[in-house]
Amino acid sequence: MSSSTNPESSPPVGPLPRPVPKKREIKLISHSMLFYWWPIWLLGFLFAVWTWNEDHRLAIVPPGSKVTIVEGGPQSDTTAYKISVKNPTTQSLEKARDATEKAGAEPSFRTRVSRHAWMGPLFCVVLLLTVVITNVQLRGLWSFLVLLLILVVALLITLIPDGWEKLLSTLNGLHIYINMAGYLFIATVVFILWAVSVFLFDQRTYIIVTPGQIRVCEHVGASIRTFDTTGLSFEKQRDDMFRHWLLGFFSGDLIVRTSGAEKETIRLPNVLWIGWRLEEVQQLLAEKATVAA
Repeated sequence: MSSSTNPESSPPVGPLPRPVPKKREIKLISHSMLFYWWPIWLLGFLFAVWTWNEDHRLAIVPPGSKVTIVEGGPQSDTTAYKISVKNPTTQSLEKARDATEKAGAEPSFRTRVSRHAWMGPLFCVVLLLTVVITNVQLRGLWSFLVLLLILVVALLITLIPDGWEKLLSTLNGLHIYINMAGYLFIATVVFILWAVSVFLFDQRTYIIVTPGQIRVCEHVGASIRTFDTTGLSFEKQRDDMFRHWLLGFFSGDLIVRTSGAEKETIRLPNVLWIGWRLEEVQQLLAEKATVAA
Protein backbone atom coordinates (compact mmCIF):
# COMPACT_ATOMS: atom_id res chain seq x y z
CA MET A 1 0.00 0.00 0.00
CA SER A 2 1.48 3.27 -1.04
CA SER A 3 0.79 6.64 0.42
CA SER A 4 0.89 9.86 -1.50
CA THR A 5 1.88 13.20 -0.09
CA ASN A 6 -0.34 16.18 -0.79
CA PRO A 7 1.84 19.18 -1.60
CA GLU A 8 -0.89 21.54 -0.42
CA SER A 9 -0.78 20.02 3.09
CA SER A 10 3.02 20.44 3.51
CA PRO A 11 4.14 23.32 5.75
CA PRO A 12 5.34 26.40 3.87
CA VAL A 13 9.04 26.90 3.66
CA GLY A 14 10.05 30.30 5.10
CA PRO A 15 13.16 32.34 4.31
CA LEU A 16 16.40 30.83 5.46
CA PRO A 17 17.91 32.50 8.55
CA ARG A 18 20.83 34.78 7.88
CA PRO A 19 24.17 33.38 8.96
CA VAL A 20 25.47 34.99 12.10
CA PRO A 21 28.75 36.68 11.24
CA LYS A 22 31.76 35.80 13.25
CA LYS A 23 32.66 38.35 15.87
CA ARG A 24 35.72 40.25 14.79
CA GLU A 25 37.79 42.89 16.50
CA ILE A 26 40.59 45.17 15.42
CA LYS A 27 43.09 46.50 17.94
CA LEU A 28 44.79 49.82 17.25
CA ILE A 29 47.82 50.35 19.50
CA SER A 30 49.30 53.75 20.30
CA HIS A 31 53.09 53.80 20.60
CA SER A 32 55.26 56.21 22.53
CA MET A 33 58.03 58.28 20.98
CA LEU A 34 60.56 55.67 22.09
CA PHE A 35 59.35 53.49 19.22
CA TYR A 36 61.19 55.77 16.78
CA TRP A 37 64.52 55.27 18.57
CA TRP A 38 65.21 51.94 16.85
CA PRO A 39 67.98 53.41 14.57
CA ILE A 40 70.10 54.17 17.65
CA TRP A 41 70.24 50.63 19.02
CA LEU A 42 70.41 49.09 15.55
CA LEU A 43 73.36 51.26 14.48
CA GLY A 44 75.01 50.83 17.90
CA PHE A 45 74.93 47.03 17.67
CA LEU A 46 76.12 47.16 14.05
CA PHE A 47 79.10 49.38 14.90
CA ALA A 48 79.93 47.27 17.97
CA VAL A 49 80.12 44.12 15.81
CA TRP A 50 82.13 46.03 13.19
CA THR A 51 84.61 47.24 15.83
CA TRP A 52 84.94 43.76 17.32
CA ASN A 53 85.57 42.20 13.93
CA GLU A 54 88.08 44.90 12.98
CA ASP A 55 90.05 44.19 16.19
CA HIS A 56 92.02 47.43 16.36
CA ARG A 57 93.17 48.56 19.81
CA LEU A 58 93.35 51.88 21.61
CA ALA A 59 96.47 53.16 23.40
CA ILE A 60 96.23 56.09 25.83
CA VAL A 61 99.50 57.98 26.20
CA PRO A 62 100.43 61.07 28.24
CA PRO A 63 100.96 64.46 26.56
CA GLY A 64 104.35 64.98 24.98
CA SER A 65 104.72 61.33 24.04
CA LYS A 66 106.68 60.40 20.93
CA VAL A 67 106.55 57.24 18.86
CA THR A 68 109.62 56.01 16.99
CA ILE A 69 110.41 52.87 15.01
CA VAL A 70 112.89 50.57 16.71
CA GLU A 71 116.01 50.26 14.60
CA GLY A 72 117.56 46.88 14.06
CA GLY A 73 114.50 44.99 15.15
CA PRO A 74 113.75 41.42 14.12
CA GLN A 75 112.85 40.89 10.51
CA SER A 76 109.18 40.01 10.43
CA ASP A 77 105.86 41.19 9.07
CA THR A 78 105.34 43.41 12.12
CA THR A 79 107.03 46.72 12.84
CA ALA A 80 108.31 47.45 16.34
CA TYR A 81 107.59 50.88 17.83
CA LYS A 82 108.96 52.61 20.89
CA ILE A 83 106.89 55.10 22.91
CA SER A 84 108.88 57.81 24.68
CA VAL A 85 107.07 59.78 27.38
CA LYS A 86 108.18 62.73 29.48
CA ASN A 87 105.66 62.17 32.24
CA PRO A 88 105.17 58.93 34.19
CA THR A 89 103.42 56.26 32.18
CA THR A 90 99.66 56.08 32.39
CA GLN A 91 97.79 53.11 33.79
CA SER A 92 96.98 52.02 30.25
CA LEU A 93 100.64 51.75 29.32
CA GLU A 94 101.52 50.02 32.59
CA LYS A 95 98.89 47.37 31.98
CA ALA A 96 100.07 46.99 28.40
CA ARG A 97 103.66 46.52 29.57
CA ASP A 98 102.61 43.90 32.14
CA ALA A 99 100.57 42.08 29.53
CA THR A 100 103.51 42.10 27.12
CA GLU A 101 105.85 40.66 29.77
CA LYS A 102 103.38 37.79 30.32
CA ALA A 103 104.15 36.56 26.80
CA GLY A 104 100.72 36.94 25.27
CA ALA A 105 98.62 35.82 28.21
CA GLU A 106 96.22 38.69 27.41
CA PRO A 107 96.13 41.51 24.84
CA SER A 108 98.53 44.32 25.58
CA PHE A 109 95.81 46.84 24.72
CA ARG A 110 92.32 45.57 25.56
CA THR A 111 90.14 48.47 24.41
CA ARG A 112 88.79 47.86 20.91
CA VAL A 113 88.21 50.89 18.67
CA SER A 114 87.72 51.22 14.94
CA ARG A 115 90.31 52.95 12.80
CA HIS A 116 87.54 54.57 10.71
CA ALA A 117 87.11 58.17 11.82
CA TRP A 118 83.63 58.53 10.29
CA MET A 119 81.91 55.98 12.54
CA GLY A 120 81.83 58.12 15.69
CA PRO A 121 80.51 61.29 13.98
CA LEU A 122 77.90 59.27 12.05
CA PHE A 123 76.60 57.64 15.23
CA CYS A 124 76.38 61.03 16.96
CA VAL A 125 74.54 62.56 13.99
CA VAL A 126 71.99 59.71 13.94
CA LEU A 127 71.51 60.03 17.70
CA LEU A 128 70.94 63.80 17.54
CA LEU A 129 68.66 63.60 14.50
CA THR A 130 66.51 60.96 16.22
CA VAL A 131 66.18 63.19 19.29
CA VAL A 132 65.13 66.16 17.13
CA ILE A 133 62.71 64.19 14.95
CA THR A 134 60.92 62.66 17.94
CA ASN A 135 60.57 65.97 19.80
CA VAL A 136 59.96 68.53 17.03
CA GLN A 137 56.83 67.75 15.01
CA LEU A 138 56.82 68.98 11.42
CA ARG A 139 53.53 68.20 9.70
CA GLY A 140 52.39 68.77 6.17
CA LEU A 141 53.97 71.83 4.55
CA TRP A 142 56.61 72.26 7.26
CA SER A 143 58.03 68.78 6.72
CA PHE A 144 58.11 69.46 2.96
CA LEU A 145 59.94 72.76 3.50
CA VAL A 146 62.54 71.16 5.77
CA LEU A 147 63.10 68.37 3.23
CA LEU A 148 63.42 70.98 0.47
CA LEU A 149 65.96 72.90 2.58
CA ILE A 150 68.03 69.74 3.07
CA LEU A 151 68.01 69.11 -0.68
CA VAL A 152 69.06 72.71 -1.42
CA VAL A 153 71.94 72.52 1.06
CA ALA A 154 73.05 69.18 -0.43
CA LEU A 155 72.92 70.72 -3.91
CA LEU A 156 75.00 73.72 -2.82
CA ILE A 157 77.64 71.44 -1.30
CA THR A 158 77.70 69.47 -4.56
CA LEU A 159 78.21 72.63 -6.63
CA ILE A 160 81.21 73.67 -4.53
CA PRO A 161 84.40 72.10 -5.98
CA ASP A 162 85.30 69.09 -3.85
CA GLY A 163 82.55 70.14 -1.45
CA TRP A 164 81.69 66.69 -0.10
CA GLU A 165 85.37 65.73 0.24
CA LYS A 166 86.06 68.88 2.27
CA LEU A 167 83.00 68.26 4.45
CA LEU A 168 83.95 64.66 5.13
CA SER A 169 87.53 65.63 5.90
CA THR A 170 86.17 68.19 8.37
CA LEU A 171 84.04 65.51 10.02
CA ASN A 172 87.09 63.27 10.23
CA GLY A 173 88.86 66.14 11.95
CA LEU A 174 86.30 66.03 14.77
CA HIS A 175 88.18 63.04 16.21
CA ILE A 176 85.08 61.40 17.69
CA TYR A 177 86.13 57.84 18.47
CA ILE A 178 83.77 55.50 20.32
CA ASN A 179 85.11 52.15 21.42
CA MET A 180 83.21 48.88 21.18
CA ALA A 181 82.04 49.06 24.80
CA GLY A 182 80.63 52.55 24.18
CA TYR A 183 78.55 51.39 21.20
CA LEU A 184 77.45 48.27 23.04
CA PHE A 185 76.46 50.08 26.24
CA ILE A 186 74.38 52.76 24.49
CA ALA A 187 72.74 50.25 22.13
CA THR A 188 71.89 47.80 24.94
CA VAL A 189 70.34 50.43 27.22
CA VAL A 190 68.31 52.00 24.40
CA PHE A 191 67.19 48.56 23.17
CA ILE A 192 65.97 47.52 26.64
CA LEU A 193 64.02 50.78 27.04
CA TRP A 194 62.65 50.42 23.49
CA ALA A 195 61.59 46.79 23.97
CA VAL A 196 59.91 47.43 27.34
CA SER A 197 58.05 50.41 25.91
CA VAL A 198 56.95 48.78 22.65
CA PHE A 199 56.06 45.30 23.90
CA LEU A 200 54.85 46.09 27.43
CA PHE A 201 53.63 49.63 28.12
CA ASP A 202 52.45 50.51 24.61
CA GLN A 203 50.23 47.42 24.53
CA ARG A 204 48.11 49.03 27.28
CA THR A 205 47.18 52.11 25.24
CA TYR A 206 44.74 51.04 22.57
CA ILE A 207 41.35 51.11 20.88
CA ILE A 208 39.56 47.82 20.18
CA VAL A 209 36.96 48.09 17.42
CA THR A 210 34.18 45.49 17.25
CA PRO A 211 31.09 45.50 14.99
CA GLY A 212 28.94 47.18 17.65
CA GLN A 213 31.22 49.14 19.92
CA ILE A 214 34.74 50.33 20.65
CA ARG A 215 36.72 49.89 23.86
CA VAL A 216 39.24 52.61 24.66
CA CYS A 217 42.18 52.71 27.06
CA GLU A 218 43.98 56.03 26.58
CA HIS A 219 46.68 55.72 29.24
CA VAL A 220 48.58 52.98 31.05
CA GLY A 221 46.51 52.04 34.10
CA ALA A 222 43.43 54.00 32.95
CA SER A 223 39.98 52.47 33.02
CA ILE A 224 38.51 51.01 29.82
CA ARG A 225 35.68 53.07 28.35
CA THR A 226 33.08 51.76 25.91
CA PHE A 227 31.40 53.71 23.10
CA ASP A 228 28.83 52.79 20.48
CA THR A 229 29.98 52.82 16.85
CA THR A 230 26.90 54.72 15.69
CA GLY A 231 28.02 58.05 14.29
CA LEU A 232 31.67 57.23 15.01
CA SER A 233 34.25 59.05 12.87
CA PHE A 234 37.95 58.33 12.34
CA GLU A 235 40.37 61.02 11.24
CA LYS A 236 44.03 60.57 10.34
CA GLN A 237 46.12 63.64 11.08
CA ARG A 238 48.56 65.02 8.54
CA ASP A 239 51.79 63.07 8.45
CA ASP A 240 55.14 64.12 9.83
CA MET A 241 57.32 63.04 6.93
CA PHE A 242 60.41 62.34 9.00
CA ARG A 243 58.77 60.69 11.99
CA HIS A 244 55.94 58.77 10.32
CA TRP A 245 57.60 57.85 7.03
CA LEU A 246 61.33 57.74 7.72
CA LEU A 247 61.30 56.12 11.18
CA GLY A 248 57.73 54.93 11.72
CA PHE A 249 56.98 52.43 8.93
CA PHE A 250 54.08 54.58 7.65
CA SER A 251 52.64 55.22 11.08
CA GLY A 252 50.28 58.08 11.86
CA ASP A 253 48.25 59.89 14.49
CA LEU A 254 44.57 58.99 14.80
CA ILE A 255 41.63 61.05 16.11
CA VAL A 256 38.36 59.29 16.94
CA ARG A 257 35.20 61.33 17.55
CA THR A 258 32.11 59.83 19.13
CA SER A 259 28.50 60.96 18.77
CA GLY A 260 25.66 61.31 21.22
CA ALA A 261 24.88 63.66 24.07
CA GLU A 262 28.41 63.60 25.44
CA LYS A 263 30.80 63.74 22.52
CA GLU A 264 34.36 62.57 23.10
CA THR A 265 37.55 63.22 21.14
CA ILE A 266 40.04 60.40 21.52
CA ARG A 267 43.61 60.86 20.31
CA LEU A 268 45.78 57.87 19.49
CA PRO A 269 49.29 58.89 18.38
CA ASN A 270 51.81 56.75 16.51
CA VAL A 271 49.63 53.94 15.19
CA LEU A 272 51.60 51.61 12.93
CA TRP A 273 50.45 51.08 9.31
CA ILE A 274 47.58 53.44 9.99
CA GLY A 275 46.34 53.57 6.39
CA TRP A 276 45.93 49.80 6.13
CA ARG A 277 44.43 49.53 9.64
CA LEU A 278 41.83 52.23 8.93
CA GLU A 279 40.75 50.36 5.81
CA GLU A 280 40.19 47.29 7.99
CA VAL A 281 38.14 49.34 10.47
CA GLN A 282 35.99 50.87 7.75
CA GLN A 283 35.40 47.43 6.23
CA LEU A 284 34.40 46.02 9.62
CA LEU A 285 31.95 48.84 10.30
CA ALA A 286 30.53 48.49 6.77
CA GLU A 287 29.93 44.76 7.35
CA LYS A 288 28.14 45.60 10.60
CA ALA A 289 25.91 48.13 8.82
CA THR A 290 25.10 45.59 6.07
CA VAL A 291 24.11 42.92 8.60
CA ALA A 292 21.93 45.41 10.52
CA ALA A 293 20.16 46.39 7.32
